[in-house]
Amino acid sequence: MQQPQKGKKKRFRLEIEGLRALAAFLVAVYHIWFNRVSGGVDVFFVVSGFLITTSILSMIRREGKVLVFSYIIKLLKRLIPTAWTIALLTFIASFFILPAFFKEQLFDEVIASLFYFENWRLAWDSIDYLAQNNEASPFQHYWALSIQFQFYLIWLVLFFLAFRVMKWTNGRWIGSFALPLIVVISIVSFIYSVYYTNVEQSVAYYHTFTRVWEFGVGGILAFTLNRIEWKGALAFFAGWTGVIGLLLVGIVLQVSTVFPGYAALWPVLSAVLILCAGNQGGKWSAYRFLSSKPLVSFGSISYAFYLWHWPILILYYGWTGKETVSFLAGLGIIAVATLFAYVTIHGIERPVHALNLKKSVSTALILVASLVLVTTLTMWKERTLSTAIAVSPDHPGGAVTLLDREPTYTEDPIPNLAVAAVDRSAIYDDDCINMDVDLDANRCEYGETENYRGTIALAGGSHAAHWQPMLDEIGKKHNIRITTYLKGRCRFSTTDVLGWEPCEQWMDNVLVALEQDAPDLVFTVGDISVTTYEEVPDGYIEAWKRLERANIPLLLIRDTPRYREHVVHCLDANDGDAEACRVEQRATLLEESALERVDLPSNVIDTIDITNVFCDGDYCTPIVGNIITHFDKNHLSATFSRSLAPVTEEQIVRAFERALQQK
Repeated sequence: MQQPQKGKKKRFRLEIEGLRALAAFLVAVYHIWFNRVSGGVDVFFVVSGFLITTSILSMIRREGKVLVFSYIIKLLKRLIPTAWTIALLTFIASFFILPAFFKEQLFDEVIASLFYFENWRLAWDSIDYLAQNNEASPFQHYWALSIQFQFYLIWLVLFFLAFRVMKWTNGRWIGSFALPLIVVISIVSFIYSVYYTNVEQSVAYYHTFTRVWEFGVGGILAFTLNRIEWKGALAFFAGWTGVIGLLLVGIVLQVSTVFPGYAALWPVLSAVLILCAGNQGGKWSAYRFLSSKPLVSFGSISYAFYLWHWPILILYYGWTGKETVSFLAGLGIIAVATLFAYVTIHGIERPVHALNLKKSVSTALILVASLVLVTTLTMWKERTLSTAIAVSPDHPGGAVTLLDREPTYTEDPIPNLAVAAVDRSAIYDDDCINMDVDLDANRCEYGETENYRGTIALAGGSHAAHWQPMLDEIGKKHNIRITTYLKGRCRFSTTDVLGWEPCEQWMDNVLVALEQDAPDLVFTVGDISVTTYEEVPDGYIEAWKRLERANIPLLLIRDTPRYREHVVHCLDANDGDAEACRVEQRATLLEESALERVDLPSNVIDTIDITNVFCDGDYCTPIVGNIITHFDKNHLSATFSRSLAPVTEEQIVRAFERALQQK
């Protein structure tokens, strides 16, 4: 049988409740008034590691084994009532209060939050620079809960394996096997955290394994704390150093841009000092402060308070239209979050726990609830966000320029504002555009992929990618295969244009691939559409000349207008008034295309300029032919891109035929 740990008698540690209360309060204060991150979440991670390790050790002492199924059900019963209640109420409130363009994001994030993978969703958004247009989500704070849940599963596996090894070797103390494993995992996790924070901090912040070491520190304390004897002045000094250190983290460090890595040691060690000091520091110790009734009481609802404060803050912004929070309004947010947290814990969580249902019944209820939630949300999403995306007489889009007169529209513009911000080329969902450090010349196929007469290669960055829907339409109609070689943040240039060196290596790989694949025609963007430097960079011309040496023809299209603010957000804020969101043409496109001012290589068969579709000479307007032109500041919506097929079809097909004749 598992022997208990030697050391002092187990006691209820009131300072842990106070520490959780302080951490939760700091998180809220920094979010509300300073628009910063406090480091309080890191304290939660240490405390969670300590408590879950203590709980597992108690299970092993009590039951003589690791009860995997019971552990998971108990965990879900503890987390789900509060987390799911707050998530669903937040979803409903957000749906009616936040702008229309939030709705698509809301559906995705509520699912990610309910099923504990919000951290990975945010990590992906942080490297998808198109997704970085997303506004702050009312579910964003669920990243911490997601990592916590994932850690609990990691710890279950760790202790299960350690227990099995103990049994195989006839060991008598689980710590002999689990503690070294925790130490090793924590060290490796910390090293990885430091490394990855330097490489890709925005992803490292949400990465599970860059955070495991913080939980691991708590786990190590669970094994060793009863052997630590800090008394008197040492305990007094350690306790207050921990409290003051925790209070100063968010002031000294911009946590959201430097964490986790080395910087996370600050709040983690602050928590360690507080826990090690315990109640041994005397009358004026930090323990007396942390174990005070107000903090202990607040600590008992700190979990729900943390989950409530953020959506209330985001809904406040959405309801008032303000970008900052006054002192009184902030106090109101804290008061409301505290009240809601109290009601959630005492009105939902504790009554659910008191039901004391059998494990089989709890399992069935969780599975049924999960199925009902996913089904209901999916059906609601399809019904709420469904919209016509086909070009039609009421929605001619760019093809309106081919009509004798502007039609009288009987339908609202498409896509509707709820989905317009995600109406982008299929290449994103198909993973056909490199969005991270991948430098390979990945190729995908569209248009007619079987019985095709020839191939047009679409190559470049995101401003090339938004032509894919248009080319796909033309390819299917004229039996042309469309191949893609695309990478976000890069251009079709032999030299770096946007300040990101990997683009040069990626471009070299693309040029090699094009030389080997020998498409009949390469379609790409020929200039950069910003007035202050609308030009054809030297790197563009060098890339074209390299294709010239390989006898590969080119078709160049002028870049599209850019807007000062997110088009969909602007339209939503102005009740769909396109004129309120228009931009002066001279502020985004020169009167004369930069392509007309350079000597083009002989392999450039033609250039396309459809600026007149977007602009009238004075202004460029983000709704043309009853279709929203952009899904953000500077990328065409997929619907509008498709609508341009009739506009460019003749010129593209003619260039393609000439390319075939030259072979």
